[in-house]
This record gives sequence, structure tokens and C-alpha cells, in this order.
Amino acid sequence: MINLSEQIIKDLIDKGVTTFFGVQGGACARFIDNVIKYKGKYIPVLNEQSAGFYAHGYHLSTKKTAGLIFTTGPGLTNAITGVASCFYDRVPLVVLTGQVKKKLNIAKKTNTRMVGFQEVPHLDLSKPISDTIFKIDTSQKYLKMRKNILINLDKKVQVIEVQDDVQREKLKKKIKKISFNFTKSKEKIVSKSLLKNIKNSKKPVCILGAGFSRHKDLIKLSNILNKQNISIALTWGGQKAQNLINKNNYIGIFGTHNPGFANKKIEESDLIIAVGCSLLQHQIGRINNNFAKNAKIIFVNNDLNECNRARYQFGKRLSIINSDAKEFIYASKNIVHKKINYNFENKLVYPVDNLVAFFKKIPYNKSIIFSDAGATLSWSYQAANILKNCAPIFTAFNLHSMGYANCASIGASITNKNVYCVIGDGSIPMNIQEFAWLKYYKVKIIVLDNEGYGIIRQTQRAYYKSKFFGSDFKNNLTKLPKFNLKKIMESYDLKTKIVTRHQLNKKIINNFINSKKSEAIIIKVNYSAEVKTSE
Repeated sequence: MINLSEQIIKDLIDKGVTTFFGVQGGACARFIDNVIKYKGKYIPVLNEQSAGFYAHGYHLSTKKTAGLIFTTGPGLTNAITGVASCFYDRVPLVVLTGQVKKKLNIAKKTNTRMVGFQEVPHLDLSKPISDTIFKIDTSQKYLKMRKNILINLDKKVQVIEVQDDVQREKLKKKIKKISFNFTKSKEKIVSKSLLKNIKNSKKPVCILGAGFSRHKDLIKLSNILNKQNISIALTWGGQKAQNLINKNNYIGIFGTHNPGFANKKIEESDLIIAVGCSLLQHQIGRINNNFAKNAKIIFVNNDLNECNRARYQFGKRLSIINSDAKEFIYASKNIVHKKINYNFENKLVYPVDNLVAFFKKIPYNKSIIFSDAGATLSWSYQAANILKNCAPIFTAFNLHSMGYANCASIGASITNKNVYCVIGDGSIPMNIQEFAWLKYYKVKIIVLDNEGYGIIRQTQRAYYKSKFFGSDFKNNLTKLPKFNLKKIMESYDLKTKIVTRHQLNKKIINNFINSKKSEAIIIKVNYSAEVKTSE
């Protein structure tokens, strides 16, 4: 006989969730013990928030779902930002959290704040940032929910709370493995009138988002689009398709923080075809009607709620195709436009030129770059837009969490040897403790040091009369505490070099790229450098 915690871990590993991140604690120790017993991989992160970021990067690198393991109370509450990042970016995840034993898990019943030690309503806190939540307070309850949990491991963010004493319950009989019979979904018919609109369009642009790039038939679908000779832009989440799209058709990454050729062509277009792309504020700007003013929009998405939200935003100029990307692209595969060949260059601006110099040297077809929030992120994508061949750059797209990139980079480096992290000096303190793992996993770190929170200062210049409260090291009233970046990095045994814009040269870049170990390079960026945007 085995106990329930053992059965849960065995089920997850059998279904492909073999890597787990978390922090050890009394109410989750059995889960961790069983990960080791069943030959899974458990990586103890140094702050629970980091675990979700690790899982995010791990999934982007491997397409696999990771598990998170947390103890009661602060174990789960610390983790919320990382879990939320996965939820908002539709990165599948399974979260196991312990709960105090049954007799003590009675705060709700007694209408009090807490009874058991670290008793917290984990599922109430998790509900808004997960697809499904499960409270396991008997072993029989898990066995009833088991199939529903396991069938969604590659699709949803699931949070499972198991009471401490229930984890120890012995299962009375041997539990059979679950097999799934998937029924093929019926293809939805794409209306002939919409297909005619696409065919007759003179300046169509197809925007591919994360919903497209995650597709299991990505290569086939990309090949169909290539034959159609249609201008193609990618969102941040769509970059997995970047190296599959014909370079003659590809116009770059679009979004308000990526001014350049893609945005220009979208503004000139008469038809936008958004496939698996949400068209959210950071992509189209604050005012919906200012986005591609003269274009009709075809919105292809299999999530009906997303379709209804887009209808609310764009009104009558939007046509909805509530279907899978594959169904739509196959329906329109015979539409072919005139051959196009773009030769575009975006203007190099400082400090984007520094990142271009690095990105040129990174092997684009076998590397991944992670970038953190703020000015660093915008400059990273602007650098990618200048290069026709650039490794994909990933971030916590929708939540935009600071302290994401170093954790996600380590999560990806578990299976990928060519991982780069671009991060700002303001983001580094958020999860700096995870640099301790860089003795074991290789990540190259590029730090843009603009003396605090540069993107916030840009907002403060525009709207708050340059009152730099809480955003730099200079303002005597609310200045940030000063820290020595180089000494911090070196305390984790990271070889670290500081350079100015003018000191950066080919030799320094080549040595950094070709190093066999984790290294860091700090580029001093002008305090007043700003991000150029399309807004």
C-alpha cells in the first residue's frame, strides 16, 4: 500500500510532469520525498516567488509542464506572483501546496483568521490566478478528481491543496493507471465572406501570437502561411515561430514598445488577421480605435471569452472566428497574394545598439534570451527588431514581473545550454538569491545599469514634473538604497565585467559569448536614456 502523497506524485511523473521547483517545509516534505523516490527532479529555489518564474522559463524551453511544491501559509503566499505569471501567459503548471491537518483547518468554520499554524485559505488566494483549484481533504476525493487533474496537465494552471494528515492516508487497493481517449474535435466552418475579405485585401497583415506559436502543428502551419505571401508580424509570445517564417514575409515584432517597420506596416494595412493574439494594451496602445485605424480586424481565437472581450474593444470593425489556428489556416490555405520582399532597417538608437552588438553574436537558432521588465525589456525587443535573425526573447509577457528573467533563465538552462538573461540593475535585487544556482547551470547575464528604475523615471518626467521619488539613488527624500552590483555578482562566484558604451568592443563581446561558464557583464547606461515608443 502507498499513501496519498505518493500516489499524487507517481501520477504526475507518469503523465510527464517530472521536474518540480519549490521550497521545503513541514506540510510539503512528503511530496518532495516522493519526487525523489520516483526519480523526478526536484530543484529547491531560494524564494517561492522564483519557482513560478523557473517553471515559466522551463516550459518555454521544453514545452513541458513543471510542478511547484509549497508548504502552508507563506509558502503559497510568497509564490503568488510566479504562479500568476504562468496563468496570464497560459503556461501550464501544477501547484501542490500542503495545508494544516483536518482538525486544525477550521478557520472558515469558526469565522476566524487562523486556527492551525500557518493556516491560510490557499485556494481562495489562488482562484483568480489559476484555471482550476482542488481541495483534497480525503483520499477518495483525490481519486474522484484524478482523471480531471491529469488530463489537463499540458493545458491549465492547476492548484491542488492537500491537508497534511490526508497526505499520509494509506490507499486500500492498487490504483490503476489512467488512459485517455481523445475525441477529435469537429472543425468549425470559416465563412466564405471572411475568406473573400482576405483574398481581396491589398495590404493584409497577419499577426501571430502565443496561441499560434504553442500549436503542435507549428511547422506545417508556418509553411502554409509562407506560401500565401502575406506580411507577418509576431507578438512577444509568438516568437517561437520566428525562425519558421519566410524572411521575405516577416516584418518584425510589433507592440507599442517596439517602434519600427512592423508597427508602420500594421498602421498602413487594410486588414489585420490576429491568430492566437489577444491585441492587449501593451500591443496596440491605450486607445483601441487608434490601432490600425483604416483596417478591418479578423480575430481568430478558440477562447470564446477572449473573442467577446475583443468584440467589446473593437466593435463593428472586428469579425470573430472562434476556432483553432489550424482550422482557420487550413480553410484559407488556397489564398495566395502577390510575392513580397521586404528590405527594412530600423534606426539604431542608444542603448539598443549595445544589445544589437551582443544579439548578432548569439547563435539565433539554438539559443534563448530572457529579458526582464521595464526599459530593459523594450530595448531588448527593439534590438531584436533590427536583426532579421535573432534568438527569441521571452519574458513574463502579460504580468511584466520584475525579477523574472534570472529565474526563468535558470529554469530554461536545465535543458538548454545557450541561455542569456538581459536584466536591469533595478530588477536584480528582486530575486538575486537565485544566482547561487549559476555554479551548476550556465546562463550569460547582461545587465543594463541605468541607476535605478529608468522606465519609471521616464513616466515621472512625462507626468510628474521629474519628481524622481523612489526611482533612483539620488533623490534625498526617497532614494533607493545604494548597492554594488559587481560585488553582489562576484559574491556568487560570477565573473563580472563593467563596461561603458564606448568601451564595448568585439573582443569583450566574443569572450563573453564564448565563455564556457556563467558570466555577467554590466553595461553602464546613461541615467537619462529613454525608451522610444509608438505611443
